[in-house]
Amino acid sequence: MSVARVATWDEQPELRDDDDRRAQSLYDLLQSLPGFIAAYYLREPSTGRLMSVTVWESEAALEAAEQAVRDRPVGDQRGMRPSRLERWVVDANF
Repeated sequence: MSVARVATWDEQPELRDDDDRRAQSLYDLLQSLPGFIAAYYLREPSTGRLMSVTVWESEAALEAAEQAVRDRPVGDQRGMRPSRLERWVVDANF
């Protein structure tokens, strides 16, 4: 059973000068992890609100990914804490 992690930022986070590098290191890490299926980063232009959706093969893969992200070197962490964090079961994909 696939699962999705949905994180929402109600206010646009403050970015750092090297955020593009930090973001790329995160994307590379996520794509390298077992059980990764897909990721989407969404932005609402009128408000600046952000949302990330990552899809994983299993709850165990998602939990391992969350731990891998927490274990990243401090210099690679973005420090963006979501307003809301949810997990969803994927009922269908097409």
